[in-house]
Parts: sequence; C-alpha cells; structure tokens
Amino acid sequence: MTIRAPQTDLSQGSQRTAQVAGKPTAGAAAGARPAAAAGDTVTLTATAAELLKLEDSLSGMPDVDRARVAEIKAAIADGSYRVDPEQIVDRLLGIEKELG
Repeated sequence: MTIRAPQTDLSQGSQRTAQVAGKPTAGAAAGARPAAAAGDTVTLTATAAELLKLEDSLSGMPDVDRARVAEIKAAIADGSYRVDPEQIVDRLLGIEKELG
C-alpha cells in the first residue's frame, strides 16, 4: 500500500503570511487596551510574598553540587561506586506514596 502526501505548494502559506503581516489588527489600530490609571496598585498575598522570598533564596544557590559530582565521577572511574538497589526501591516507593 502506497501512501502519498497531498500535492501542496508550501510557498503559498508564507506568501499569505507576508500579506497579512503588513496589516495592523483591529485591536492595535483602535488601542485595544487603555493605559493604566495612575492610582492602580498591586497587593501580593502572603503566599505570593513567601514564594518570592523562596525564589530569591534559591536563585543564589548553584544548580549543581560540583563537589558531589566530582566525588561520584571519581568513584565511577576507579570502580568503587556501588548502587544500592534497596535504597533505590525505597526512594521510588516514597515518591510513589507522595504522588498518590
């Protein structure tokens, strides 16, 4: 059984996009969004403020513990790195319990 793709001219789509791209949209022409009033304020909830603090504290931490990576890399290289299957199972089961 032979499957054939429809014969389409792919350049038609890009030509149509070029035609439309030059025209402003109705919302842009009419100023769809009014300017914010001078008295507008924003209030964060306690949870949002706490999340911002947490984000700030985490942003200062490195993404990777380079010392731990070097330690594991050396252990793998010299053949002393061992995997504890029971520990892996325990952690996977713990994650499973947390999820559901």
